[in-house]
Amino acid sequence: MKRTTSRLASVAAAAVSLAVLAGCATTATGDTPAADEGTYASGDSNVLVFAVLPDREGAAQDSQPIADWIADITGKEVRFFEATDYTAVVQGLASGQVDIAQISAFTYYQSQAAGAEIEPIGAQITGEGEPAGYFSVAVKNPASSATTLADFADQPVCFVNPNSTSGRAIPTAALLEAGVTVSEENTVFGQEHDLTAALVAEGASCQVGFAQDANADPLIEAGDLVEIERFQVPAAPIVMLSALPQEVKDQLVAGLANTTQQDLLDAGIELNTFMQENWFGFDAVDDSYFDAIRSVCEQIADQVEACRA
Repeated sequence: MKRTTSRLASVAAAAVSLAVLAGCATTATGDTPAADEGTYASGDSNVLVFAVLPDREGAAQDSQPIADWIADITGKEVRFFEATDYTAVVQGLASGQVDIAQISAFTYYQSQAAGAEIEPIGAQITGEGEPAGYFSVAVKNPASSATTLADFADQPVCFVNPNSTSGRAIPTAALLEAGVTVSEENTVFGQEHDLTAALVAEGASCQVGFAQDANADPLIEAGDLVEIERFQVPAAPIVMLSALPQEVKDQLVAGLANTTQQDLLDAGIELNTFMQENWFGFDAVDDSYFDAIRSVCEQIADQVEACRA
């Protein structure tokens, strides 16, 4: 079974270095594929560059089984594009430094707005029999008197980061519907879902906030957080660069869309705890699936800068 290797290619959020791009463009033989054959982010037809969002500690390690599966279905080496933040992934897709990425619905919207020519392969299913998608959970510290979203007004609110779907875009839309506009002074970013949930549980920076269900639910069950409400979120997609050779794109669609845990297990790929608990598979989707996040962005553009394409 072909396995993956890890490449530490951190990219600054503010800009994508042309030097890095040039460095990635050299193959073992010094040749690059012909234009009509498609192109690869690395410049090497034997290598695919795979990016994941740094939305929690150890995100790349958690996604290793998917990287191994991509290597199996394509017969190519898969290298991780290690991003320091969401913006690096957006810029990596827009500049052609990434071939395949596991991102969020909001990041999909932002990547296209930044000029990325990408195609969705599938959207994440978190449990057997469940539709594609997950939940943004509004939570509070047990000491807080808040009982509804309206009670979030005029107090610090913990969001994940400015580019998070379930930790910023969907929560902002829900708050606006409840008549709540969070001022810049009362906006606190925890940067990662697990850290944001922990901030609310600690209660020092904020006593109310939002995080994805995978990170909020364990703290709710432990009594460290109290759920106020939850909201359906468009599923996190796995996408590919349109510039890839058609043969490779066909392999990725055939091998990833409608994939389940069992497919990976049958291939001898070991699933880590995160994958076992939070990823059941991918459901095939097309670009229209993300019209929901486009609609949300129209509603919240005045509040969320990242929605101003």
